[in-house]
Amino acid sequence: MKTVGFLLTATLIIILLFLTILCSKDSTTWTNPVDDMKFVRIPAGMFEVTVKNADGNDTLSTVTFQKAFWMSSTEVTVGQFSRFIKETNYVTRAEKDSNRFTWESPGFEQSVNHPVVFVSYEDALAYAKWAKVDVPTEAEWLYACRAGTGTTFYWGDSLDDNYLWHRQNTNGTGTQVVGTLEPNPWGVFNMVGNVREYVHVCDIRYNVRGSSWTRCPSYLTRQGFVADNLIARSVEPRLAECAEPHYPFTRYDDDRGFRCVRRSE
Repeated sequence: MKTVGFLLTATLIIILLFLTILCSKDSTTWTNPVDDMKFVRIPAGMFEVTVKNADGNDTLSTVTFQKAFWMSSTEVTVGQFSRFIKETNYVTRAEKDSNRFTWESPGFEQSVNHPVVFVSYEDALAYAKWAKVDVPTEAEWLYACRAGTGTTFYWGDSLDDNYLWHRQNTNGTGTQVVGTLEPNPWGVFNMVGNVREYVHVCDIRYNVRGSSWTRCPSYLTRQGFVADNLIARSVEPRLAECAEPHYPFTRYDDDRGFRCVRRSE
């Protein structure tokens, strides 16, 4: 009887494990056990981007993702970054530079649910390594941001305060709590506005995407005319060149943050 009971228990455990694996493959969300970050499933597919050729001209190219991947639904928060610091004793570049402002003291009020800022690209990479994920490539970020839409933004062609935080609707006072406002069709929040987000271009270069709370919907150019495409340019489907970087990996600011990606195995 004990043998039969053992076999039944073992069989039940195997069935439960199988069902768990099966359900996880079909799930649309995943929570990282390291930092409790929620990720949403980005489906396989393709989208068109412009790429600069050697002759300096832009040509249309198709980027294809053969497999689905996972994008964090929000930017990495102050609370999550604090856990990383406590567990690793990591020192950010701003702290090494004895900068006046740091991730703990950015110059405006933040709670644990605000996006972390005053982190450099190298800081973002260190966090991602600890969390066993990665910083998204520029193509991954753009694909997840556009979420299958063909408009300027994932909600339409004009700015909509229901979807993004910028200088006017924040009164220029700083970042806002992550996960607020409306997400894109794939369930990703704040991919435009709040903080600019680091993306990987190649081994020697990164880029920042998505605009931020410091950006204005329109601005006066040096030529004296009003331009209103600054935020739109931050999400245009155009891939950066793998060339000498404009800025070192150690640069940081009050409107720079990041989110993470987990690629399917």
